[in-house]
Amino acid sequence: MLRCINIVNFLHKEKLDLIFSGNVFRKSDNLLKVRLWIYCLALIHLAVVSSKLLFIDFTKAEDPSLWVYESVRWKLITCWFNLLSFIYLPVCIYCEVKELLGENGEPQVKWLNNFRFLIFTSILLPTTTFADILFWRLWMKDRELLAPASIDSFVPFWSQHSMHTVTLVVTMLDMVMLPRARPKSFVPGLSLMTFFVLAYSFMCVESYVRGEYIYPVFKFFDGFKMSVLMFYVLIEHLFYYFGQFIVYDLIWARYWKESIQKL
Repeated sequence: MLRCINIVNFLHKEKLDLIFSGNVFRKSDNLLKVRLWIYCLALIHLAVVSSKLLFIDFTKAEDPSLWVYESVRWKLITCWFNLLSFIYLPVCIYCEVKELLGENGEPQVKWLNNFRFLIFTSILLPTTTFADILFWRLWMKDRELLAPASIDSFVPFWSQHSMHTVTLVVTMLDMVMLPRARPKSFVPGLSLMTFFVLAYSFMCVESYVRGEYIYPVFKFFDGFKMSVLMFYVLIEHLFYYFGQFIVYDLIWARYWKESIQKL
């Protein structure tokens, strides 16, 4: 109980309760240090889980329906955004350390900060949020729409939370704890997001045409339903893409206003 009280006092002192109070004051580097810890722990977690899952030999499975995962696992949307996180998280750690040292004005740091902003807002947040929420919705309805139940002997249940719960939590924390604002133009971000969604959709369709079902639920789809699904995926990505900037406005508007006044 005392530990909980201390945590609450810390959050109140450092003004990390921004969502509820609307007050944003950066009087210390504590928020930056919290972000740095989150990025480091997320990277370690991702490395551990990846070392466990990416090297499973599905050809040794007794259930023939699992053999396809020897190649299909690289086509799962979860694999795509987690592999991208192996680039994003080290960049975040580097930029946070540079800011902590007061060296965030260096040209390469500015470029990397722009890069992480674009990657996070255009791909990681929309895709991670979409994929993780949809995963649990389908899992609660019928888990075999996602993968055969026999896969549990190779992929334990805890790893599902590592891939589809931890990633969502880290993404939400990243969204609310790092000051971001609306870009001057949505064109670069929307272009990158659309390219990513279309590239993944094309791969899914190409596998579907060859009779390779990345997800078992695709077996129940015909050509028309696959087209509707691809359209739905793009629309929901657009929802998460624009929705995040509403959150940034609610949390960080006063922070940016005060920052400009100090110039």
